[in-house]
Amino acid sequence: MIRFLEAIWRQVSQWGTQPQQPVQQRRTIMLTNRISILISAFTFLLCILSTSAFGWIYSSQLALGFTALFLLPLVLNWFGFISVARVFLSTVVSLASIVVSVFDKLDYYQLEEFQYFEFRLTLLTATLFPFILFRLKEIGYWFTALLVNFLCIALYDPVHNWLGIGYYQQGFSGPNYFFLTFMTLAAFFVIATTTFFLKRSFEKSEAANETLIEELKFKSNELQQANTIIQQQQEQLSEENLNLNRELVTKNKQLLETNSELINHNNDLQQFSYTISHNLRGPLASITGLLTLVNEAELGPSNQPLLSHFKSSVNALESTIKDLSHIIDTRNRITRLRQPILWLDLIENIKMHLAKDIDDNKVEILTDFDEAPEVFSVRPMVQSIVYNLVSNAIKYRHPERPCVVRISTSKGPDHILLKITDNGMGIDMKRFGDKLFSMYYRFHSHIEGKGLGLFLVKLQTEALGGKIEIKSEIDKGTSFFVWLKLTEGINEQLLLNNEVVKIYYDASIDALCTIWQKDHTTEQFEEALIHSLDFLKTYHTPNWISDVRKVPYRNESELNKIRARYSDEYMKVGMKRIAVVVNPDDYSVQDYNAKKNAITKAYPSEFNFFNTFENAYTWIKTEHANSKLKQPDLPFQ
Repeated sequence: MIRFLEAIWRQVSQWGTQPQQPVQQRRTIMLTNRISILISAFTFLLCILSTSAFGWIYSSQLALGFTALFLLPLVLNWFGFISVARVFLSTVVSLASIVVSVFDKLDYYQLEEFQYFEFRLTLLTATLFPFILFRLKEIGYWFTALLVNFLCIALYDPVHNWLGIGYYQQGFSGPNYFFLTFMTLAAFFVIATTTFFLKRSFEKSEAANETLIEELKFKSNELQQANTIIQQQQEQLSEENLNLNRELVTKNKQLLETNSELINHNNDLQQFSYTISHNLRGPLASITGLLTLVNEAELGPSNQPLLSHFKSSVNALESTIKDLSHIIDTRNRITRLRQPILWLDLIENIKMHLAKDIDDNKVEILTDFDEAPEVFSVRPMVQSIVYNLVSNAIKYRHPERPCVVRISTSKGPDHILLKITDNGMGIDMKRFGDKLFSMYYRFHSHIEGKGLGLFLVKLQTEALGGKIEIKSEIDKGTSFFVWLKLTEGINEQLLLNNEVVKIYYDASIDALCTIWQKDHTTEQFEEALIHSLDFLKTYHTPNWISDVRKVPYRNESELNKIRARYSDEYMKVGMKRIAVVVNPDDYSVQDYNAKKNAITKAYPSEFNFFNTFENAYTWIKTEHANSKLKQPDLPFQ
């Protein structure tokens, strides 16, 4: 039933609307229809209540008539008289109130004062209808309707007095009744004014909304067009991507084949390089040995110069093979471990090896490492770089002034900048700038040299992930700028990792760390020991941490026999301190002391025992920091 009534309500509300009409007009028609229905229904309800209370009096009869009359706007809308329907609805309520009020007072045999008040309420209510049904720009319609409502309120008492049924004419004597009309008019103006401003605000908001809707529609159309274009482009991209994937598969196949060929060629070239640099050393050594056996006294005067030239050629060949071996070795040392390098120690070491040249030529070397006193890098490579640059500065010093070499370091966000400046002869950058780092290329032919130093410096710098630049002027000097990349992951540089043991190098404390992970045989122990010794021989690491917490029950006395075979080698590598991590709770007091004594006897170094790795690390770090500035650097290699 409710759905049926809702369907009828929607259908009747749309009387007079057409699809081609603007949305605003259709909405106004539906609003007029619905107000008409509601007022008619309310009037019919009053008719029923009046009849049941007072009988079939004039007021009840008029209410029934107005019930039908209030439905007239629906008919007018149906036939297209939209504006007439709204004007009629805006004024008929006020006119009907005057008519019913008059007949109501003619029909009663005993009047009450309330009957002069009640219809003024409907007159005030009718004030709202012009603003509800009309837009403010339709000023002719709503102003006419509002004027009719105003006249109905203003002439309420005059009409009743003219018909002889006025308030005082009927014997009522209320002294304030005279002001009721003025109060009603005041209420009318308040309602009309506030409703006017409310309507204006609403229409402004509505206009803004309509503008926004139009803009949104426009944007929506643009988006739809853009989506259409994007979809077309996506289809094109999909097709192109498919084609590219096909090409990529083909190119990838070709690259795999090419890469395989390059690997084979590289292996052949590497083998060839090793053949030249290593395999020729034996025959060359034999030739050199045979030359030493030649008795020059037995050679005739004409053969002695030939022998001299022969020796010079052999020496040149030996030097070339050594240079080639050095280059190959450099190119294969890119993955060497990074160590802490103190610039001050490194320079002192280089000054020691160049002491004769420095003293003979009265060379002054000035250093400034305050901003970056240390770098973590491959020690032999860095030392070779600095050695070559300093020795070049001395070799190519200016003959007319004392040689001064300035060396400084600074720290950037991801690099250490090494700057080496001299006041030597300088290089003609316009002439030789593109050949500075070429192999066997020399810029000062009157000075002895092979033209290999700068080539090696560039090769080693790039192997360390850095770069080098040069600024130079003839007769003024040369500045070398070497950028060394800051190394990450220096704390755990893995050397060996298997199910038995993990061995890594921690550059931050210059320590070898051995973490035993499970019980092992004596052969496995010896293998790890030899691996550690090979590392210590190469890098001369002074600190060692050994964590044996996971192997508490191994036979230290048996292992000491193996350690004893290598004790001399521990002395040679410069091991200074060892921290052993062991858990005392795994042993009785006697067994714990016995284990400590057994391990201590095996190594000729300073020993300490700790129950956590963190404590061992802290001890090594503190001791190393206290001693590293006092220790001389390694010999140059």
